[in-house]
Amino acid sequence: MSFEIMLILVAIGLWLYVTTTAIDLGKGLKAALTNQTLPIYFEWFPRRLPHQYEQYLIKNDKFYGNLSPKIQRSYGSRIMNFIDDKTFITRDGLKITGEMKLVIASIAVKITFGLREYLFGHFHTIIIYSGEFHSNVSGLDVKGETNGAGVIVFSWEDLQYGNSIPDDSINLGYHEFAHALFLGHLMNPYNNDFKDHYREWLMFVKYNDKLEEVREKHIFRDYAAVNEMEFFAVALENFFEKPNHFKQELPHLYKLMVQMLNQDLATV
Repeated sequence: MSFEIMLILVAIGLWLYVTTTAIDLGKGLKAALTNQTLPIYFEWFPRRLPHQYEQYLIKNDKFYGNLSPKIQRSYGSRIMNFIDDKTFITRDGLKITGEMKLVIASIAVKITFGLREYLFGHFHTIIIYSGEFHSNVSGLDVKGETNGAGVIVFSWEDLQYGNSIPDDSINLGYHEFAHALFLGHLMNPYNNDFKDHYREWLMFVKYNDKLEEVREKHIFRDYAAVNEMEFFAVALENFFEKPNHFKQELPHLYKLMVQMLNQDLATV
């Protein structure tokens, strides 16, 4: 390919990017001037995913693949913002990779994709061990941990395993980020919509004996019945991995989850 042709192709690509950005900015400005509500996924200056990240998501993230190209740009932009917002630390001699950051960020962004404030703002550090690790908080060997000091900890082996089986309702990433949402709400609510729906969800669980119901009927795994915090984490795992089953077995609870997260994955 000649140098001149290459310059032309680059110019065309740049023109398309600038045009698309200008259109999006124009829509945002129009909404602002007319007091309209901006689309939940709207970003003034969406960032582009690196090509290798985009290819990874296309191959491995069904959620990403089901989005329109425009919404994929917002999803990718949020992933990049999340990665830049957090400090990633590894233990056990494990070397941090771009894939690790991408996998963790995509799980977080997926959960909060229906919310305007999506960065889990209270949490600043993500620690990754190669496998199970000893927790100084509980004194036990664990696969994951989320604490009020703003730290989320994962076993990379178990995080990968959970992602490899997308429909068993056991996913370490969803589980720990659910705890992060729960704790973040207590310390610094993400937004009024989430706060209001979360309160309604919690009251429904408490006063309708939902912990006992899921224990007796085995709708969720037994760990859900430990307390409201674990119930929420297991419910969120089911919401993303078995939404149809969740909706059929616990329709009102599922509806409250839809309202709280502002997204609906069920197809029935």
